[in-house]
Amino acid sequence: MGQDQFYISFKRSGGFTGASSSVEIDSRDLDPMQAEDLRILIEGSGFFEAFAFDNSLLQMPDQFRYHLSIEHEGRKRTLEMNDTSVPDLFRPLINHLVYLARSGRRG
Repeated sequence: MGQDQFYISFKRSGGFTGASSSVEIDSRDLDPMQAEDLRILIEGSGFFEAFAFDNSLLQMPDQFRYHLSIEHEGRKRTLEMNDTSVPDLFRPLINHLVYLARSGRRG
């Protein structure tokens, strides 16, 4: 993948109803403005920065669970979180991806 290109795989599952939604995004399929908006959210989240999650929090009942994998600028990282463990810096990115997954949009 080129430096300006990225790939996102996102899935939200759980909650009270156990519903799930997902979206896969390849920046090559987006218009330049959509790709730039997502790139800013990725970089602003600090997604590739080193930190650890408390995996015991993933088992909390009735919370949404998030599986997020991003390839960008030669790096790839996959993280699993839930509502309790999502870092504040991730919230704009997670909220945008939830919107895209629920609406069936790609960017």
